Amino acid sequence: MRRATEGEGFRFDILEPHDPSLGDNVEKAVGLARFAERHGHLFGRIQLIRRRHSPAGGDAFFRLEINRTAMQKKLLLVTTNPQLDALFAAEAMSVGSSGG
Repeated sequence: MRRATEGEGFRFDILEPHDPSLGDNVEKAVGLARFAERHGHLFGRIQLIRRRHSPAGGDAFFRLEINRTAMQKKLLLVTTNPQLDALFAAEAMSVGSSGG
Protein backbone atom coordinates (compact mmCIF):
# COMPACT_ATOMS: atom_id res chain seq x y z
CA MET A 1 0.00 0.00 0.00
CA ARG A 2 1.21 3.50 -0.75
CA ARG A 3 0.13 6.61 1.09
CA ALA A 4 1.13 10.25 0.83
CA THR A 5 2.86 11.84 3.79
CA GLU A 6 3.06 15.54 4.43
CA GLY A 7 6.34 16.95 3.15
CA GLU A 8 7.93 13.54 2.56
CA GLY A 9 6.31 12.29 -0.64
CA PHE A 10 5.06 8.73 -0.36
CA ARG A 11 5.36 6.15 2.40
CA PHE A 12 4.90 2.46 1.63
CA ASP A 13 3.23 -0.07 3.91
CA ILE A 14 3.13 -3.85 3.84
CA LEU A 15 -0.30 -5.07 4.97
CA GLU A 16 -0.37 -8.87 4.80
CA PRO A 17 -3.81 -10.45 5.30
CA HIS A 18 -3.38 -14.06 6.30
CA ASP A 19 -5.80 -16.89 7.05
CA PRO A 20 -4.93 -18.41 10.45
CA SER A 21 -6.01 -21.87 9.25
CA LEU A 22 -3.15 -22.02 6.72
CA GLY A 23 -0.07 -24.01 7.65
CA ASP A 24 2.47 -21.30 6.86
CA ASN A 25 1.46 -18.79 9.54
CA VAL A 26 4.60 -19.09 11.65
CA GLU A 27 6.89 -18.94 8.64
CA LYS A 28 5.07 -15.89 7.27
CA ALA A 29 5.20 -14.05 10.62
CA VAL A 30 8.85 -14.85 11.31
CA GLY A 31 9.79 -13.96 7.74
CA LEU A 32 8.08 -10.59 8.04
CA ALA A 33 9.86 -9.97 11.37
CA ARG A 34 13.24 -10.73 9.79
CA PHE A 35 12.37 -8.51 6.82
CA ALA A 36 11.34 -5.68 9.16
CA GLU A 37 14.61 -5.98 11.11
CA ARG A 38 16.60 -5.38 7.92
CA HIS A 39 14.32 -3.11 5.91
CA GLY A 40 11.70 -1.68 8.26
CA HIS A 41 13.21 1.81 8.09
CA LEU A 42 12.09 1.96 4.44
CA PHE A 43 8.41 1.38 5.31
CA GLY A 44 5.66 2.84 7.45
CA ARG A 45 3.58 -0.06 8.68
CA ILE A 46 4.41 -3.74 8.30
CA GLN A 47 1.41 -5.70 9.54
CA LEU A 48 0.18 -9.27 9.64
CA ILE A 49 -3.62 -9.16 9.56
CA ARG A 50 -6.22 -11.73 10.55
CA ARG A 51 -9.99 -11.58 10.40
CA ARG A 52 -11.86 -13.23 13.24
CA HIS A 53 -15.21 -13.10 14.93
CA SER A 54 -15.50 -10.19 17.31
CA PRO A 55 -17.07 -10.61 20.78
CA ALA A 56 -19.15 -7.52 19.90
CA GLY A 57 -20.61 -9.34 16.90
CA GLY A 58 -19.57 -9.55 13.27
CA ASP A 59 -16.00 -9.90 12.15
CA ALA A 60 -13.07 -7.64 12.97
CA PHE A 61 -9.57 -7.34 11.57
CA PHE A 62 -6.71 -7.83 14.02
CA ARG A 63 -3.24 -6.57 13.16
CA LEU A 64 0.21 -7.23 14.53
CA GLU A 65 2.43 -4.21 13.91
CA ILE A 66 5.68 -5.91 12.95
CA ASN A 67 7.61 -2.74 12.24
CA ARG A 68 8.35 -2.31 15.96
CA THR A 69 11.49 -3.80 17.51
CA ALA A 70 9.60 -5.24 20.50
CA MET A 71 7.18 -7.13 18.23
CA GLN A 72 10.01 -8.39 16.03
CA LYS A 73 11.75 -9.86 19.09
CA LYS A 74 8.53 -11.58 20.19
CA LEU A 75 7.86 -13.00 16.73
CA LEU A 76 11.39 -14.35 16.35
CA LEU A 77 10.72 -16.55 19.41
CA VAL A 78 7.55 -18.06 17.91
CA THR A 79 7.92 -21.63 16.62
CA THR A 80 4.32 -22.95 16.57
CA ASN A 81 0.91 -21.79 15.37
CA PRO A 82 -0.53 -21.90 18.93
CA GLN A 83 2.24 -19.52 20.06
CA LEU A 84 1.40 -17.17 17.20
CA ASP A 85 -2.31 -17.41 18.05
CA ALA A 86 -1.47 -16.46 21.66
CA LEU A 87 0.61 -13.49 20.48
CA PHE A 88 -2.30 -12.30 18.33
CA ALA A 89 -4.66 -12.66 21.30
CA ALA A 90 -2.34 -10.65 23.56
CA GLU A 91 -0.90 -8.04 21.20
CA ALA A 92 -3.06 -7.51 18.10
CA MET A 93 -4.88 -4.25 17.48
CA SER A 94 -8.50 -4.49 16.39
CA VAL A 95 -9.26 -2.31 13.38
CA GLY A 96 -12.66 -2.03 11.73
CA SER A 97 -15.37 -4.63 11.46
CA SER A 98 -17.49 -6.28 8.84
CA GLY A 99 -21.02 -7.49 9.24
CA GLY A 100 -22.82 -7.56 12.49
